[in-house]
Amino acid sequence: MDVANYIHAAKIFIQLLGLVYFFVFSSFILQIRGLIGKNGILPAGIFLQQIKFRFGSKAYYYLPSIFWINSSNAFLVGVTIVGTIASLLLLFGVFPPLMLILLYVLHLSIVSVGQDFLSFGWEMFLLEITMNAFFLSWTEVPNPLIWFSLNLLLFRFHFQAGAVKLQSRDMTWSNFTALAFHYQTQPIPNTQAWFFHKLPLAFHKASTAFMFIAEMGFAFLIFGTEEMRLLTWFILVGLQLMIWFSGNFSYLNHLTIVLCTILISDTYFNPFLGIPHPALTPLWETIVLSTLGTLLVFIQCIRLYHHFFWNSWFSTILSWFSPFHLANRYGIFAVMTTKRYEIIVEGSEDGKVWKEYCFKYKPSEVDRRPRRISPFQPRLDWQIWFLPFSMFETQVWFKNFLIRLLQNTPEVLSLLRVNPFPDHPPKYVRALVYDYIFSDFKTLRKDGSWWKRTYIYPYSPTLFLQNKE
Repeated sequence: MDVANYIHAAKIFIQLLGLVYFFVFSSFILQIRGLIGKNGILPAGIFLQQIKFRFGSKAYYYLPSIFWINSSNAFLVGVTIVGTIASLLLLFGVFPPLMLILLYVLHLSIVSVGQDFLSFGWEMFLLEITMNAFFLSWTEVPNPLIWFSLNLLLFRFHFQAGAVKLQSRDMTWSNFTALAFHYQTQPIPNTQAWFFHKLPLAFHKASTAFMFIAEMGFAFLIFGTEEMRLLTWFILVGLQLMIWFSGNFSYLNHLTIVLCTILISDTYFNPFLGIPHPALTPLWETIVLSTLGTLLVFIQCIRLYHHFFWNSWFSTILSWFSPFHLANRYGIFAVMTTKRYEIIVEGSEDGKVWKEYCFKYKPSEVDRRPRRISPFQPRLDWQIWFLPFSMFETQVWFKNFLIRLLQNTPEVLSLLRVNPFPDHPPKYVRALVYDYIFSDFKTLRKDGSWWKRTYIYPYSPTLFLQNKE
């Protein structure tokens, strides 16, 4: 792989990374106060105090974040605004090294204190990509070892994604029926998912087979010739477009497509962008970047080996870098959910008449059409999807959320679509579990219902504030 043939690809990839960061930070502006603000569900300030009490001075290493300096609402929002501006500057090619390291620090800071709401794999994927992109941006001609590290990351992400599904020994993956459930049970379905769910089982099996071939077969062609890499670009980007079209997975599909840009050599860009004439890279810079690239490749190889063969020494080495998310474990939906259980939150003034709180995007009313929201991620809606897999007693964030409803906290209520108690808070709140399934064509035409739901059991006890009149 001649790195001199990827000058355009490297530049385009870095600038498009700014677009992804724009999606990330701009969506935080309206959510961050309700999630981790002073009166939010999981206040960052309280979390940092608890970590500092437990770990002392080591807390700064375990949770690298500028919010150790200030965790006020104004500072939280200010960071998201600065991040949004920096992302636009990166998109337009304004001093990429500075923008990339700034975006990395700001995003790492939010991830470190985001707790349950920022525990998704794409947060870590973005941070790992950004650190590689930062070193890549130092030179016009990509440093060979930094470039190999970035390609290795693209390989690991796809190969591990396929591997975890086989390692889990989940029958729906091994018999290729997983996608027959996926469209209905994914965290936040869109309209297309409703229609995809109706397709024949043969289609779902073929789609599952294509996914495995793309992630675990074509991924190896990342290290092949220019022609092989271009073919891999079509396959991997096609896979991501299919996932995006049939679901809402935050900015993950967009980020993966942006990373796939590195597969396209200048042979295909030159007719449109011209032949680049890069400046020579100083020797000292080559030495520094090669050393850093070697480190990145080394810890990635350890991570890849450790994924399949657990090793205590490798586990220790990886733990040194884990606070900075430089070599992460990837793979989502290792076990396919075959049922869709939704948490429905209700409030009441007398304990007899109950009114439902409606979230902005997660399924609620049966006649509300599933929406397309990607690359935006409503983090409260996303987190609620995980609740039925655990006991109420273990979910601190959800208990805090219900308390905020009893207090009518404005920052938290802003995360909802319908607050049935706009004038005063309810006296009681509770959470119930419903089984949701997609309706059929006949039902949709007859009464406009996209869902059918059946009450299962109470998720939480009925809660109220002791000192409330």
